[in-house]
Parts: sequence; structure tokens; C-alpha cells
Amino acid sequence: MKPIGQSDFRRSWSRHTMARRGFLAASLTIATAGCRFSTNPNAAELNPAGVEGGWIPLFNGRDLDGWRASENTGSWQVRDGVLAADGPRSHLFYVGKAVSLPLRNFDFTVEVITERGANSGIFFHTDFVESGSPPKGYEVQINNSYPMTGRNPEFRRTGGLFAIRDIYKPWLPDDAWFRVRICVIGKRIRVWVNEIPTVDYMEPEDPPRARNRKLRRVSEGTIALQAHDPGSRMRFRNPRIRPLPDDADPLAEPRAAEDGFGLKPGWIDQMAALGVPITDFHVHTRGGMNVEKAVLRQAVTGINCGVLENVGRGWPIDDNDKLRAFIESVSGQPVFVGVQVNDRGWAETLSPDLVAKLDYVLGDTMIMPMPHDDSPPVKLWITDNYTIADPDAWMERYVRHNLRVLSEPISILANPTWLPPPVASQYDRLWTEERMRKIIGAAVERGVALEINASSGYPPLNSLRLAKDMGAKFSLGTNNFDDKPIDMTRCFEVIQELGLRFEHMFLPRPKV
Repeated sequence: MKPIGQSDFRRSWSRHTMARRGFLAASLTIATAGCRFSTNPNAAELNPAGVEGGWIPLFNGRDLDGWRASENTGSWQVRDGVLAADGPRSHLFYVGKAVSLPLRNFDFTVEVITERGANSGIFFHTDFVESGSPPKGYEVQINNSYPMTGRNPEFRRTGGLFAIRDIYKPWLPDDAWFRVRICVIGKRIRVWVNEIPTVDYMEPEDPPRARNRKLRRVSEGTIALQAHDPGSRMRFRNPRIRPLPDDADPLAEPRAAEDGFGLKPGWIDQMAALGVPITDFHVHTRGGMNVEKAVLRQAVTGINCGVLENVGRGWPIDDNDKLRAFIESVSGQPVFVGVQVNDRGWAETLSPDLVAKLDYVLGDTMIMPMPHDDSPPVKLWITDNYTIADPDAWMERYVRHNLRVLSEPISILANPTWLPPPVASQYDRLWTEERMRKIIGAAVERGVALEINASSGYPPLNSLRLAKDMGAKFSLGTNNFDDKPIDMTRCFEVIQELGLRFEHMFLPRPKV
């Protein structure tokens, strides 16, 4: 699979309240080179002139003076002092004289509210076009609840850089105002939503782009707001901009490193253009790793995250109160939320209503009764706890154990076909095609995705190829033990080798 637009690739916030606020404040300090602004969402109202700190209002609150709508001009109106989008496709371009156009480096904020099922976007470095979507410039996606249906489901959510650095988690409610902030300095594009970083993108040299998005590159131009379709009703207020010097340094404030993940320049761009939702669903909040770091990592790398805690006796979550606290601690963040289940009776222990609030449930087969089915469970990676005298007889038990795990209401099977150290060297003999087909068939029937693990090597490529042929879905996972980056080269190589696309990848469905 050749990259789009180039012939080769070069290798190369807290649990809540005060702790979260502390992290966000630190993030903004790190990420606001030349882009400092008041964190008060009513700043424009407190400062009507809009000139303090260089901020310039782009809307007078009365009419569309300074703005020009394309094609279906009636889709844009001023209602109750805000810009209202309601109707067929149209883009509202800023063409006024409050700020010198075209814009290159700038800081822009606008407040947005969506109704159920709305889809929209904020374009920048773009130019007016009479009809269609602007081919030039970037788009920040606005989509909290647009239905994920049809042949080409819209799975890109609010805060992402459309088809470049996407957000896949629906994480904001409709009918509530939120603020989007976009800062562009040189090749660096940053996006925040409600002060949470969603994108920190450094455009690579010769970025891969789909044919119809060749002009999605840093350049210069104006701002445009999108009316997407008649069902996408939304409003915008307080659009403000602060031009920044053309020679501003994009790295005057440090940018978190992308090193260590195995990323090749432009690779995430390519996957986004192809619509492959690259997400690490196996990110444990342990060893220094937390939700805030996952959010910042996601913004910088473009690899979306699913954060989870372990469930079971002796694990961090062993009752409903702890599960509820974990879910609440991660709410309002642009990452998926899941649990890894370690007890076989977990589904009877936890409240179905609480489990339904999770985006996914991850299970594995690495804890198993030994030496018999009615024996106490043991952790198979700790080999002092058991022996395997007869590998073939044990393998029959292990296949049944796999099928039992797959019968539970899980979403992902982690490390599928994993074998413990005492028999790992016999993998090819023990995992016959017949046994493999039983496991894959059960996963397909139950709608359980098979994890492509970044580090363990499981499942091997031949098993993954068989699984693809049998119609399996796949997820990616690193299974971290701390907050250090894990090389995901293996995951990326499997995607390329097997030609995996959107339809092959696991992506949680939005909550109704």
C-alpha cells in the first residue's frame, strides 16, 4: 500500500475538579506560545471592544456585515445576537475589514452550541468558493451526535482536524455552549475545546493528502463556518481573532515529543485520509499514566486512546461504587473509557446500567483455573503457580476457556491466541487451524474484536490473515505498565500488510 501523495515514507486532565484544572492550566502554559487568552468563556462580553490583548471581534451581533455565505445563503441568519446555521449546505466566510486578510499566523476562538444530530466545521486558511466544501485549508470538526450510519458513516467528532488528526470519541453534549480555540503558528496547528487540547499537529514535509484534499495545507486565508445539511442546526457566538506575527516561532513553547511510538512522518495523516481510525484501546491508568497524559498524547500523536482500569477481586475496581467513580473521573474527556475484566463472574457482580456507560469492555484469557476447570484461577504469566504436564490436554481446556471468555459481554479480546511461557514454543503445533477457527468464529459471531498487540506479537500474522478472511474486527493495543511511549510499529505494519480499512476496525458505537 503506497502512501497517498508521496512515494515513500521516511522511518524514523485529573480525575476531576481541582486536579484536572491544575493539569489544564499547566497544559495551556506549555501550549500557548503567542496564543495567550483569557480562560473566561465570557471574555468577549466583559471586553466588548475586543481590543485588549490584540483580540478583534469578527461579528457585530446584529447582522452578517463582514461575512459572506456561499450557495444556500438562507441557511445563515442572525438570531438573538448569534450566528445561526439552519438549512442546506452553505459556508459562511469572513470577508470583513476588522482584520487584515489573508491570515497566516493567528489565534481564533468561537463559542458553539449544537442541536441533536448536528454536523459542522470551522475552516481556516481557506478562500471563498461559490459552492461545495472549501477545497483549500483545514477544517476543525464539530460533531457531537451526528448519526454514525450508512455506507460512509461520519465517525469524526468535535475537536479533530478533519481527516488529518481526528477525534473518534463523542464526548460533548448537545444543547450546551462550548468554546473552540484554534492557534496556527508556522506549520504548527493547535486546537482546544473547553481548554482541553485536542490537536497539536506539526505539518510534515510533503504531507500525504487524498486527491480531493490536496490543498489541506498550511498557507494563508480566512475563516469559514459550515452549515452542513438541513438537519444540522447550530449556533456560533463571540468569534474573535488575534493575528500573530508572520515570524512567530511555532516552538517557542515546547511541544510534547512523538518519539517512541514508531510513527513515520505523515503516517497518521495517511490513515486519517483513508478513514482508518487508529486507536490504542489498551491504555491502563497506572504507573504514572493518567487520563490527562492520554489526552495530551492523543493530541500530539494523532493516535486516539481508550483508557481503562482492571476489574476483579484484588484489582482496582471490585464493586459498583469504584466503577462509578472511575467513569465519572473520565467524563468530559475526548478519550474512550473501558475496563479490563479479570474475574469470570464480573458480569453478575457489576451493575448493567454502569457497564452500559462504558465505551468498551476488554477481556483476556491469561487468568485461568489450574490445574482443573474447578480449581482456583491463576495468573498464567506467573509460572511458579502451576505446571503443564500434558500440553495437548491443557490446550483442549484452554480452548474451552477462550470460548467462555468470548461468551461474556466483552468488546475486545486482548492478546488473542496468547500462550503461557511453558508452552509458548509449541505455538504452531498447539494452535491448529481447527482450534483457531473455533476462537475466531466465536469472536465474529459475538461481535468481539481481536486485539493486535503492539508488544506481545499476538496474534501472529497468519492468524490475523485468517481472522480477516473470516470477517473479524480488529483493535490496537499497547498494554502499558507506565507512562512511557510504546512502539506500535507492529500494529502499523499489520494494517499495511493486511490492507485493513475502516470496516475492519473496532470503533465503539455512540451511546443513544
